[in-house]
Amino acid sequence: MLFYWLNQEGSVVSLEENEAKVMEWIDDHFVMNEIEIEDFPFFPCGKLVRDQQGETMVVFWCVIYGRVDYRFQEA
Repeated sequence: MLFYWLNQEGSVVSLEENEAKVMEWIDDHFVMNEIEIEDFPFFPCGKLVRDQQGETMVVFWCVIYGRVDYRFQEA
């Protein structure tokens, strides 16, 4: 099943397009061979990113603002 919704400009956007944007953001901000990525379906297009020191963050598509967003692990 494919999911679609309207972005802020009124254009139809697919889940796959937003997941690609999340992965592109991760690729732009991390050295890919130094992190682990796993799906985190509690957030739209959510990905858990874990570095070599065990620090974790979630990167996801914010449906309210129509952009990639992230949250760091709280200690």
